[in-house]
Amino acid sequence: MARLMSACGLVCSECPALLATQANDAAAIAKVAAEWSQAYHTEVRPEHVWCDGCMSSGPRKCHHTGECEIRSCVVGRSIANCAECADYACATLEAFLAQVPPARANLEALRATRA
Repeated sequence: MARLMSACGLVCSECPALLATQANDAAAIAKVAAEWSQAYHTEVRPEHVWCDGCMSSGPRKCHHTGECEIRSCVVGRSIANCAECADYACATLEAFLAQVPPARANLEALRATRA
């Protein structure tokens, strides 16, 4: 599978939800739901885990996709991800990246290739 990037810089193609979805593996989806429930201290149901990638044209998107401000912004600006944004490192993105340093590294690498 080619490297698939989310709006915020996460690498979808390395995500266990996307990998389980692509394999059509309900048991793996259930496992991801259980792991995310524990990690994020909330109930994550298996039906909310199926995902083809937040920026994909596929019909399945993780439940969080519908409420993601970053994805909504990227879609509204008609860009592939935040690395392409003229307002890169806005407050919304910075708050997210403070929690997920690998996503920052991915976006910064993309921006470096555009310079």
